[in-house]
This record gives sequence, C-alpha cells and structure tokens, in this order.
Amino acid sequence: MLLETEKESVCINQIVGQKRDEIIVEGDVIVNDIKPDVLNIISANGIPCVYKKEVMDGKIRLDGSINTYIMYLADSEDSTVRSLNTVLDFTRNDRYRKLYVANDSK
Repeated sequence: MLLETEKESVCINQIVGQKRDEIIVEGDVIVNDIKPDVLNIISANGIPCVYKKEVMDGKIRLDGSINTYIMYLADSEDSTVRSLNTVLDFTRNDRYRKLYVANDSK
C-alpha cells in the first residue's frame, strides 16, 4: 500500500483596521563645524522607515526614522549651495476602533 502525503504551508493575515494619516516630524539638526552655517534652506526631502510596529489593545505604536537630505544656502562669503544628511527619529501612538466582521458562511 502506497501512501502519498502533501505538505502545504498556509499563511493567514487579517486586516483589523486601516488608516492613512500625515504626521509632522520636527527636530533640530546640528551642522558639523567643517560645514558653513545655514543662511536659508532651499529644499528638504526625507525617506521614512518604520522599524517597529506594536499592536496593543485598541492602540498601535510605530517607531521609525526619517533619513533626510537638506540643501541649503551657506552663510559664507561666496554663498554656496551646500547639503547635509541627517536622521530624525519618531514614535507615533494612535488609537484605532476595532472592527468586527461577522462570518456568515453556513
């Protein structure tokens, strides 16, 4: 008697809530002594990175950082355009409303 078996992995994810939001992350940036001081900021861009997500009873906590690139006009005699990279850390705590979906399968 030959018995064939098959192993199959099942991954189940359930969305309990969804929210889209904008947050403002503010922080101080220290310009190194080897770079001239900032006269005026021309542009600032950032790439967010969430490195920790924690779901608790009715709350979600996000920990992350924003890798920023800042172009600025230097406060020097020749007023050159300079740039710097820095990282701004953030923590966000949000409440969410629990959503329950009834299972009507019979």
